[in-house]
Amino acid sequence: MKPERHKKLALVRGKFLNKYEMQSFAPLAKQYDIRAFGSLTCYHDTFAFPVTKLLSPMDVPEFPLNMPVLNRLFVDAHYLFGLENQLKGFDIVHTAETYYHYTQQALDAKKKGYVKKVVATVLENIPFNNEGIRGRKQFKARSRKELDHIIALTQKTKRTLVLEGASPKKITVIGHGIDTKIFTPDKDHFRKLGASDGHILTILFSGRLESYKGVFVILDAAKSILEDKSIRQSIRFIFVGTGSEKKTMLSLEKSMGIQKSVVHMDVPYEQMPDVYKTADIFIAPSMPNETWEEQYCTALLEAQSMGLPIVTTKSGGIPENVGLCALFSDIGDSQSLAREVKKFILHPTLRVHYGRKARERAIKVHDTSIIAKKLDMVYQSLFV
Repeated sequence: MKPERHKKLALVRGKFLNKYEMQSFAPLAKQYDIRAFGSLTCYHDTFAFPVTKLLSPMDVPEFPLNMPVLNRLFVDAHYLFGLENQLKGFDIVHTAETYYHYTQQALDAKKKGYVKKVVATVLENIPFNNEGIRGRKQFKARSRKELDHIIALTQKTKRTLVLEGASPKKITVIGHGIDTKIFTPDKDHFRKLGASDGHILTILFSGRLESYKGVFVILDAAKSILEDKSIRQSIRFIFVGTGSEKKTMLSLEKSMGIQKSVVHMDVPYEQMPDVYKTADIFIAPSMPNETWEEQYCTALLEAQSMGLPIVTTKSGGIPENVGLCALFSDIGDSQSLAREVKKFILHPTLRVHYGRKARERAIKVHDTSIIAKKLDMVYQSLFV
């Protein structure tokens, strides 16, 4: 008797194909014949499984108002030329978001008989968002009806989907994962974390340098902390990442007189564990706006896995991500952020306590092996 062949799984992410998300699928590479599909300029292209790159409107070099123009031309610019034919013979196609154009392409491929099942991971957590462009509302309605299953990143996302009309019976909540073997603290990490000697205490932010990530709130809090006479320890702030506000931040740091205590870095993902090892406290004071709320924040997964005490906000899906292993500051309030960070600065034992809680949560809740098993259960259920 011939051994049962592995089911073919297509992971379609276009421009946003990345190592942050794909690490949760790596444990499935022995159970499934996996291939990822990205655009020509996707974020990352080296994984535990092969990648096919296809031309996308998202590959067009930036020009003034590029996304509004491209989205109106294609309804959604996350389109991959030739994708339907490339999907012939796949058992499962796993896409993202109900309004992304390549989700519609996957459903078209299913309608033609090219693929058997289509699943989508949804991050969007604001009801009826992304419906302003003509055709998007129809895209979302079709996806809710025709997708075989929907993976909601958080309970907040599930509530959003149900409000929009999705059946709760076809929704499973599965968060992103983190490889806790790669993002792992040194053996003496917690001893160092609890040290109260004269070493420079490092406060780390990692992410896009944008106002909605709270970067200006951090700078205001940094000034307050650096000027606080009750803090005798030397403090430095590290920002890892790039974004549209970087030049403004650099100018502001200089005018505030804190530039000598602020470091900016941009490092490859593979080097991020080493960056986290230099930190004593991690901060992520995200702020919602009219069209966006933090959907999960991968950096918070990394900080948990590295055993760092965390200060963040209750924005979007963050509370579901960090649970009880973080302190929360008020959204958009720099003085609140400064107060919560100072608790960790002034109390080394508190740093250790929350650092241990964070590491434990990463291992028990977020590890990629756990997330992969949940994904496998969804895939298996499609063929029962």
